[in-house]
Amino acid sequence: MQVFGIVGWKNNGKTTLVERLISQLTHLGYKVSSVKHAHHNVDIDQPGRDSYRHRVAGAHETLVATDQRWALMHELRGEQEPSLAQLTNLFSPCDIIIVEGYKGSAHPKLEVVRNLNKRGFLAYQMPNIVAIATDKDALDIDLPQLDINNIEQVTNFVLQHTGLIPGSTTPATNTNDCYSPDQQLLPASTVWQRMQTQVESAITSQQTLANLWLPLDQCMNRRLAADLTTPYDSPRFDNVAVDGYAFNYDHLNQTQDFTLPLMAVEANAGGSAKLTLQAGHCIRVLTGARMPAGTNTVVMQEDVILANNCVCFPKDCKAHDNWRPQGEDVIAGEIIIHQGQQIRPQDIGLAAAAGHAQLNVYDKVKVALFSTGNEVYELGEELPEDGIYDVNRHLLKALLTSLHCDVTDLGILADDYDTVRAALDAASASHQLIITSGGASTGSHDHVAAVLKDLGEVHAWRLAIKPGRPLAFGKVGNAFFLGLPGNPVAANVCTLMFGQPLIRALSGGGWHRPKSYPQKLGFGVQKKVGRREWLRVFQEHQNNGEILLKRSASHGSGILTSMTRADGLVELDETTTSVPEGSLVSFIPFASFGMGDA
Repeated sequence: MQVFGIVGWKNNGKTTLVERLISQLTHLGYKVSSVKHAHHNVDIDQPGRDSYRHRVAGAHETLVATDQRWALMHELRGEQEPSLAQLTNLFSPCDIIIVEGYKGSAHPKLEVVRNLNKRGFLAYQMPNIVAIATDKDALDIDLPQLDINNIEQVTNFVLQHTGLIPGSTTPATNTNDCYSPDQQLLPASTVWQRMQTQVESAITSQQTLANLWLPLDQCMNRRLAADLTTPYDSPRFDNVAVDGYAFNYDHLNQTQDFTLPLMAVEANAGGSAKLTLQAGHCIRVLTGARMPAGTNTVVMQEDVILANNCVCFPKDCKAHDNWRPQGEDVIAGEIIIHQGQQIRPQDIGLAAAAGHAQLNVYDKVKVALFSTGNEVYELGEELPEDGIYDVNRHLLKALLTSLHCDVTDLGILADDYDTVRAALDAASASHQLIITSGGASTGSHDHVAAVLKDLGEVHAWRLAIKPGRPLAFGKVGNAFFLGLPGNPVAANVCTLMFGQPLIRALSGGGWHRPKSYPQKLGFGVQKKVGRREWLRVFQEHQNNGEILLKRSASHGSGILTSMTRADGLVELDETTTSVPEGSLVSFIPFASFGMGDA
C-alpha cells in the first residue's frame, strides 16, 4: 500500500488536483483511499442526530452504519493527534492512499503552485516534496515541474514514483528537467548564434537599414548611419591653452635673469590679426587665441612677475608648454564618429566642432508589444478573484524605451489561437520586431509557439536557461519575433540578455552581447550542469573598502523585488556547477544597458 501526498499553500487548488488524481487513478483500475488533514475543528456529524447524541454523551468511538457506507468517529478527548502512519494503518488494503495535507510528514509529496507565495516554496521548508504541479511557465526551483492541467502527466509521475506502474521500481526522472537530454532544450549560445545569423542576413538582403537626417540636437542615443568625417583640422590653427605670456624659448635662454620685455599688443580668442613675435620679446596671450608667429612656449600668468613693462619667467619653465598644435585632436578627412556608434553627448560636441548641423542616423527599431493571458487585466479594472494586473507590458515598454525603441503598445491578447494569429500577422506588416509575454510554454492555453510555427518561422524555442526557459525566437513575415515567458522576472532578464543584442543589431549597432566585468561574489552558489543562469545581485561596500556582490533573501523567479533591489546580473555558464564565496564572476551591471547608476 503506497502513500503519496498533495500539499501547497492555501487557495492553490490542492483539493481540485486530489479530486482529479483520484478520479484518474480509479479510471485506470487502481484501488484508492484518501486522507484530508484539516487545521480547524471539522465535524462530519450534525447536532440532533442520534450518533451526535452518542458522542456528546461521552462515547469514545461511534460507528454509523448504513447500507451504502459506514463511518467510525473517534473522539480524541485530549489525547495527542495521531500521526499519518497511525491513521493509514486503519485503512483496508488498497493500492495507494492519496493524502491532502500533512505537509510535515515524511511521505513523498507534490507541491501545488498556482499562485506564488511570499513565504516561498514549501519544498524549501518541508521534507520529501519530490515535484511541483503548476500552471506557471517555469518556476525557479530545481524539482520536476508538472503541468497541473495535464492530469495524465501528473498521474503517471505519481505511479512511477510509487512503483505502481508494472516494471517501474524507481521514481520517475524529472519530466520537465531542463538538464535532461530528452528535453532537447537549446543552449543560450546556439540561440545567440541563430539570432546573429538571421539579423545579419536580413540586413544584408535589404541592403541597408532605414535612416534619416536629423538636426544635431535630436541625434542623442541614435546610431550613426554613415562614418562622419571632419572637413578640416581640429584645432584649425596653433592656439593658446592658458591665459599667459608667449615667447620663443631660445630667446629666453639667451637672457641671464629670465626676463623679456613685453610687446604692447595682445593675442585673444577670435582676434582676426595674425600677430608676429618681435625678436627678444614676449607677448600677452589669452586662451583660445592663435599662437603668434615665432612663439613656441606659453607660461601661465600666475607663474610670472611683471615689472617695468617686462615679464620675469620662472627658471624651471619648460619649452613648448601650454599650447595646442593644429590638428592635435583630428586631421581633416579623419573619421570622428564611426557608423553604427551610438551617439553620446561628447559625440554631439565633436560633431558640432566639425561644423555638422545634421547627422545621418538609423531610425529607431519599431517594436510591437503584446501581453497574453485570460487572467491578465488592465490597470484600473476591477480584478476578479483569479485575475492579475498586467505587469509585463508596462515593465517591457519602459525597458524597450530605455533601449531607444519606438514601441507600439497593442494591449492584451486573449488565450485564443485565432486572436493571437491575427494580431501577430497584422503587427508584422509595420514593425521590425514583435515581442509578446506569456503563452510561449507548452500548456493547453499557450498558443504563441503554435502560431509562430504555423504563421512564420521558429528558429529557437525552449532554452536551457534560468530564468526564462519557454523563450521563443523566430520571424513573422519580415518582422522578427521574441516570445518571452510570462513571469515578470524572466521576461525582464530575457529582454536584457536576448532582446538587447537583437535590438542593437536591428538599430545598426552590429551584434554584440552586453559587457561583463569581473567582480567578487559575496555568497556561494551550487547549480546543476547543463544550463546558463543569471543571478540578480546588488553591490555591497564592505568596511575594508571591498565591493562584494550579494543577493536578496527572496530570489525566486516570481520575486520582482529581486530585480528592483539588484544592480545587475551574474552570468554562470552551462559547465559551472559550484562557485565558492569570494570567487571572481562575470558581472553585468544594469548600467551597461543604460539603466541605473554606473
